[in-house]
Amino acid sequence: MKKMNKKTICWAALLALGVPSAFAAETLSGHDGDQNADFPVVLSASRLKQTATEAPSAVTVIDRTMIEASGARQIADLLRYVPGAVVGYNDGNWPVATLRGMSAVYASGVQVLIDGVSMYSPLWGGMLWSEIPITLDDIERIEVIRGPNAAVFGPNSFTGVINIITREPGAEKGSHLSANIGDSGVADVSYRHAGTFDNGLRYRATLAQRASNGFDTRPDSQRYVFGNLRAEYQIEPTQAVQLSARWGNDQKDLGDYDVRGGSMQPHTIFGRRFDLQLRWTQARSSDDELWVQYYHQQASTQDHVLIDLRDRFPFLPFSFPYNVEIDFATERDGVELQQTTRWNSTLRSVWGLEARRDAVYSPRLMGTEQTQSSTLTRGFGNFEWHFATPWTLHLAAMLERNSLASTDWSSRTALTYEPVTGHVLRVSSSTALRTPTLLEKKANYSFSAQLPAPFGTIVAPIYSATGKVDSESVRSDEIGYAFELPEHKFGGDMRWFVDHYRDLIGQSGLDYVNRDTARAEGGDLTLRWEPRSGTLLRLAAATTRIVSSDDLGHYSVSAPRQTLSLLWDQKIAPQTNFSANFQRVGKMAWLDAGENGRQLPAIDYLTLKLSQTLPMNSATGKLSLVVQNALGRHKEYYAGTSPLTVADRVAFIQYSMSY
Repeated sequence: MKKMNKKTICWAALLALGVPSAFAAETLSGHDGDQNADFPVVLSASRLKQTATEAPSAVTVIDRTMIEASGARQIADLLRYVPGAVVGYNDGNWPVATLRGMSAVYASGVQVLIDGVSMYSPLWGGMLWSEIPITLDDIERIEVIRGPNAAVFGPNSFTGVINIITREPGAEKGSHLSANIGDSGVADVSYRHAGTFDNGLRYRATLAQRASNGFDTRPDSQRYVFGNLRAEYQIEPTQAVQLSARWGNDQKDLGDYDVRGGSMQPHTIFGRRFDLQLRWTQARSSDDELWVQYYHQQASTQDHVLIDLRDRFPFLPFSFPYNVEIDFATERDGVELQQTTRWNSTLRSVWGLEARRDAVYSPRLMGTEQTQSSTLTRGFGNFEWHFATPWTLHLAAMLERNSLASTDWSSRTALTYEPVTGHVLRVSSSTALRTPTLLEKKANYSFSAQLPAPFGTIVAPIYSATGKVDSESVRSDEIGYAFELPEHKFGGDMRWFVDHYRDLIGQSGLDYVNRDTARAEGGDLTLRWEPRSGTLLRLAAATTRIVSSDDLGHYSVSAPRQTLSLLWDQKIAPQTNFSANFQRVGKMAWLDAGENGRQLPAIDYLTLKLSQTLPMNSATGKLSLVVQNALGRHKEYYAGTSPLTVADRVAFIQYSMSY
């Protein structure tokens, strides 16, 4: 009854403020009159610059307006805007995001890029969202491809692609300071400076900390200190060199208060990462461009926990302390080339080559002191042909040779029809792969402890991969409609899709094998409307149904049947802004969420933000009050032994100043 009262009060407050019932379509620029607002440009659907309506895939663009209205602290929370996306928290310091269900702690089917470079973990697969070394202020926009896109971005672009595009070094000058202080130990701070040297070198540098105590029910506090630099030097009008560097040091608590004598008893882990991206570009126009880049990524985690085996094995006649070490280090080095060409007024293309090496060192997980590695080489091509006035044919394919799987290729064919400017019908069919991770291919992980005589050695094998596992595959068919009505500042997109998954990887005994199939069918809708200056309304809704062959039916309940996202962003005075961001996620089960894939009840998640701009003589400040999870407590996802993880309401003050 108490929870119901909280919800009733919260909804009554929203209704009193007059929340309208119409909602809005995707644009790149937000609602402040950017030149691209009528027909926004996207980059990630085909690697060709094109309007969102003309893209061969369904695209969600999370722009600066939406980022600022979100009230989010974690980048993953921005994905609540995406129809069908689900954001869960394994711990208070461990967000997880999925686009199509069928996900666990590491959503290995979602390809995450920063400025076009994959951040996919070589060891685990998927993305460690809480360890991305950029702030929300560093992001220009996020482009989300809602569906497989391996023909353009390679295997592991299996259920979708998330491309995080950072802000250009020349987008601003001067310094910016921001901080979040509030409940649950929230203590975020960042400092950013951007400028230009006399020789024309432009730069943008950020130093930041993100920290909180996590959930009350978990030992899950985190302090993440990180920084990044993006610089660009114009060699001549058509040539430029870009450098991006990022680093981060992480300290967070992990485990379960109820566990003793195991690796999941409460303890602290430490992580480090460093990323480097260097690109040379020659561009005469957006359709005549050549670039070559090198990238390097390295990350390490120290996970030590001192346990007493007697806590786990009470029959032992003595105390037996034992140190469990699950340390690992990963590296990635790659070289990539891309050429964009316009052949004539109706035909343009983009093609590229990439070579990459991934490496993992973990004696505990791999059962060897030797570094385990994999190599990848691939080539892709994408053609866009306007063969008749309203018709466009999109053809894309990628061939990849990966030492972890069989050589294979992915493809996409899409046909778009634009009978009236701004109204586009789309049909497409694509195939994609997800290659095994190094853990799935080469894991040799066991728990062992040498006991005093005459007891000998305790050995408990956990994983023992034979290396026979191969790639997962999917075929996706969809029909969609996208539209823009610039005169009414209204638009959106809708689609229906059917995905057929084969050879899904699962555990059989101690080994990883290709064993399951699944069929996902559903649809989604996005609408965006600006009924008047200073008002943005947006709706995103989706329905998904999965039928699978796995024994316990976990895949079938791993995606919610319905999701709903509503955004109202309102300027209520010249210097005052209010936003309400609501998401409803139907009941579902994360694949590793407790025994038998424990199903979580439906979750209603509401974030409220009230902001006041503070003009100053030589600076501009903004003060905001943010309330996350305003509707109160709800059960959250946790891949451990505890029967309950609870997310509570969190309020914090946000202050920023530019000078």
